Amino acid sequence: MHDYYAKLLAKYKDVVTAQKIVALTGYAKTTINNCCNQGELKAFRKEQLFYIPKIFLIDFFCSLTFRSITRKNLWHIQTLNDFQRKMK
Repeated sequence: MHDYYAKLLAKYKDVVTAQKIVALTGYAKTTINNCCNQGELKAFRKEQLFYIPKIFLIDFFCSLTFRSITRKNLWHIQTLNDFQRKMK
């Protein structure tokens, strides 16, 4: 699963902002910021913005925390389904 998300995020810089994750996933900025504040998504803060190293974002996408989100949005469902298809 790690390789799948690494390929999916290949075009992104090594460090992305929370806003980029919002644009990618469709989850609300508040949701992403809460994940960062709670330590579920490793990030560092510079001024008022969270910056997330891509390797930590990939780890988060592979984590049980992310996969067990009850109300998954369309992007989340599609990536999980795509991963399952590629594994067959």
